[in-house]
Amino acid sequence: MFFQHVYDKSLAQGSYFIGCQAKGEAIVIDAQRDIDIYLEIAKQNNLKITHITETHIHADFLCGSRELAAVTGAKMYLSDEGGKDWQYEFNHEGVSDGDVITVGNLTLKVMHTPIYSGKY
Repeated sequence: MFFQHVYDKSLAQGSYFIGCQAKGEAIVIDAQRDIDIYLEIAKQNNLKITHITETHIHADFLCGSRELAAVTGAKMYLSDEGGKDWQYEFNHEGVSDGDVITVGNLTLKVMHTPIYSGKY
């Protein structure tokens, strides 16, 4: 397994590049807007970015997931929470609590972790 934490100090934004070296596949989690870093990591480690996901909804311009998917052809896995009235309007696979994403020989399990609202 290949693992690299990518952190942009100027934006306080962390992302992750995780790869299965045996199968040559990788996933990028919470891609920053500048996607060149992930393309370089993939190239240096002989991995192909086949999956992209986000740990939370990015309501800002800092997310590079869609651009990275367009450049690599990777499939995007995004939250299916929010019901029928709120859904992404672009190509992706919806994931919910308990779903599994398989990247080569690696298995990632989706865990829904809602924000505490102050009420029990």
